[in-house]
Amino acid sequence: MDSILGGLTLWLLLCCLTFFLMMIIHLLWDGKASRIVISTAEMLVPLVLSQILMDHLKYHNRAYLEKPVALLLAALVLTGIAILELLSCIRARKRSLTLMSVKECMDELPVGICFYWDGGLTKLTNRRMNSIACKLTGSGIMDAEGFQRTIFSGEEAPIVCSEDGSAYNFVHREDTLDGRTIHELLAFDVTQEYRLTEELREKQKKVQKINRRLKALNSSIQFIIMDKETLQIKIHIHDSFGEMLLMTRHFLADPEHTDTNEMLSLWRRNTALLKNEERESWQKPCFFSLTHADSLGIRIELNGELPEEETLISVVDSAITVHVTNVLRHAEGNIAYISIEKTPEGYVMHFTNNGTPPCAPVKETGGLANLRRMTESIGGTMKINSSPQFEMILQLPEKAQEEYEIGI
Repeated sequence: MDSILGGLTLWLLLCCLTFFLMMIIHLLWDGKASRIVISTAEMLVPLVLSQILMDHLKYHNRAYLEKPVALLLAALVLTGIAILELLSCIRARKRSLTLMSVKECMDELPVGICFYWDGGLTKLTNRRMNSIACKLTGSGIMDAEGFQRTIFSGEEAPIVCSEDGSAYNFVHREDTLDGRTIHELLAFDVTQEYRLTEELREKQKKVQKINRRLKALNSSIQFIIMDKETLQIKIHIHDSFGEMLLMTRHFLADPEHTDTNEMLSLWRRNTALLKNEERESWQKPCFFSLTHADSLGIRIELNGELPEEETLISVVDSAITVHVTNVLRHAEGNIAYISIEKTPEGYVMHFTNNGTPPCAPVKETGGLANLRRMTESIGGTMKINSSPQFEMILQLPEKAQEEYEIGI
C-alpha cells in the first residue's frame, strides 16, 4: 500500500508542477489576473493532497487513507485538467502574436533584415542576415553601422557577390522610433538574376563583335563595288581612247572618208575627262582601311599627310589595318594615333594607341609578320617597341627602289 501511495504522491506532484508552469506561462504571455488565480488554485489542490499523502507515509496516522480511491479519482481529474490546460496553452501560443513569434517569423524570411541604432548597436537581426554577413565578412553582425559602410562604399543599392557565387542586393533606409533614428538594412538574394544579367552581358558582347564584323564586311562590300565600278570606268576610258586614236589614224590616212565631226567630238570628250583632276573621297589614299577602322569603332587620329606614291599605298594601307586590328583585339582601345613625318629619304610613320600596354614583348606573327615582309620588299624598315607602350615605326622610301620593284 505504501508503494501505491508513494506513486500517487509523485503523480500529484507532477500535476502541481504542470499547473505551476501554466501559471508562469499566463503570467508572461497574457498577464490576465483571472487566469493566474485559476492556475494558482489548480496548483494548490495537488500540492495539498500530495502533502497529506506524504504525512500519511511518514506518521501513519491517517486511517482513512487505507483505501485512497477518492485521491486516485482526484489525481485523474487533475491530470485531465492539466492536459487540457497544456493543450489550451499550445493552441493559444500558436494563435497569439508575441515578440518571440515575430522573431521566429523574421528568421524564416528569405530576406536578410537588420535594424540598428546610430552607432551600430543592433535592435533586431534575423538569421538570414547573420548568415549573409558570415559569407561576406567571415563573422556575424557585431557593428551594423560598420557592416553597412563596408557593403555600400558610396553606392546606393550595391550588389555584392560572395565566394560561393551568391549575389545579394542591399537596401538601406532610415526612420524614427521613440525620437531616435533607427536604420533598416535589407539584403535580397539576387543570385539567379545576377547570373542571367552576366549571361546577357556576355551575349551582348558577342552581338557587338558580330555587329562590328558585319559593319566591316559591309565596308568591304562597298569597297569591292567601288573598285568594280572604277574598273568599268577605266575600261570605258581605255575603249574611248582606243576608238579616238583609231579614228585619228584613219583620218590621217584617208581624210575624205572619215567623219571629222565625230572624231573631234571624241577628242573633246576625252580631253574634258583628262582635265577633271578632282578626286572623289573614295579615291584618296587608304580610304578603305580608314573606313574599315571607323566601322569597327576605332577612331584614327592622323598627324601629317599619308604617302600617295602608288607603290607605298598598299604598305601603308596594310599597316593601318594591322594597327587597328591590334588596338581592337589586344590593347582594347578605341583610338589609333598615326603620325607621318616627311624626310628627305622618304617617310617615317609612328603608330600608337590609347589602349593597355603589352605585358610582354610583342611577337611578330600573322599581320605584323606580313607587314614586315611588305615593308622590306619596297626598301623600308619596321621597328616594334613594347615598353612603356606599344609603338610601331615604319621608315618608308619616297618611292620603291628599282631593285625592289623588279622583285615585286
